[in-house]
Amino acid sequence: MGFRALVADDEYMIRRGIISFLERYGFEVAAEAEDGEMALELATEIPVDVYFVDINMPFLNGLQFIEKLKEVQPKALVVIITGYDNFDYARRALKLEVFEYLLKPIMEDNFKEMIGRVEKRLVSDSNESKYLAWAQDTLIQNRDYLASNFLLRALEGHFTPVEMQEKFLYLKMEMPEQFVVTAVRLEFQKGMDLTGGWTDDLLFFVAQNVANEIFNSPDDPRSCQNDYGDLIILSEQTEGGEEQLQRYCKLLESRVPVKCITVQKAGKGIASLADVYHEVLSQFEEMVGISSVMQEVKSYVEQNYWRGDFSLQDAADHVSLSMQYMSKLFRKEMGVTFVDYLTSVRIRKSIDLFQDDELKIYEIAEKVGYATQHYFSTVFKKNLGVSPAEYRKRMKEK
Repeated sequence: MGFRALVADDEYMIRRGIISFLERYGFEVAAEAEDGEMALELATEIPVDVYFVDINMPFLNGLQFIEKLKEVQPKALVVIITGYDNFDYARRALKLEVFEYLLKPIMEDNFKEMIGRVEKRLVSDSNESKYLAWAQDTLIQNRDYLASNFLLRALEGHFTPVEMQEKFLYLKMEMPEQFVVTAVRLEFQKGMDLTGGWTDDLLFFVAQNVANEIFNSPDDPRSCQNDYGDLIILSEQTEGGEEQLQRYCKLLESRVPVKCITVQKAGKGIASLADVYHEVLSQFEEMVGISSVMQEVKSYVEQNYWRGDFSLQDAADHVSLSMQYMSKLFRKEMGVTFVDYLTSVRIRKSIDLFQDDELKIYEIAEKVGYATQHYFSTVFKKNLGVSPAEYRKRMKEK
């Protein structure tokens, strides 16, 4: 029985290591998050069997996340993974009925033992007959979601051709022999009035429904959303494909305040589906630079970096995007996380302030958004290898 996991840790390499271990032992990583707020949002949207959570995360730490999670999912199975060997943390974790408490660095042998206990618990908690009834009901009620989730994983290359044929059949979806993969990226039009409540979720909903009208049918939509928020459409190859795509963009742009950016590529045979999809993504990389939305976010960071409480949520709200999508879009276009980018801006601004001999280090820390000199110094040294005082001294010597 395959189980789904969510991994929340603000350190990218640690997160990837945990995901690698989980996939090695047969778990599907349904979602990952770099902070507690994002993890909580994902937990309310995506069905997950077990949560792997770091204690020390920005915005909402691990224990705070678990407290809020237990309010909506009292029986949630949680494994804490942390670098802090602290009795108080352990005591609070036990009070929250955390299933496991592991210390970094995580060795594979320890992880293997722990994951065995997790899997045993998950299996024992499941009632096979009730699960089967639930699964059948879920398939009926959530076919569109399951079809969309399957299609994305198929495009990404997670299945063999035989597995894909079985799943297409199971979900009552058609797989055209001669097919076209279309990627649609929506960008807010500059100068448009966005006060009407448009969000990325609503935009995607409209874009997907218009796609069903143009490319496929409501009974077999064959579309999904990838990690970058793009709409991906799988359709049958027909004559007049370019005109069909132009008609789609014209109709969509007449309904919502967006610019429609598209890439379309044809293929043949189910075995080539993933290759065609990745060629589409590569072409997107070549033609799309930093969007106007991201330019606006960069400008907003430059104006607000000094605020101690400035966060990804603030930036997302400023451009009317969800925090989850904003995080993905930022990593995609900028190549770094929002937190790392904000840190680089603050460090750059602090270096400018070093030239003012009248300013103390603690004053500079406050001016660039850090509540304490100690935290500022720790971040500065982690990024540049020397303390702020040492860096300032070297500047003067030069």
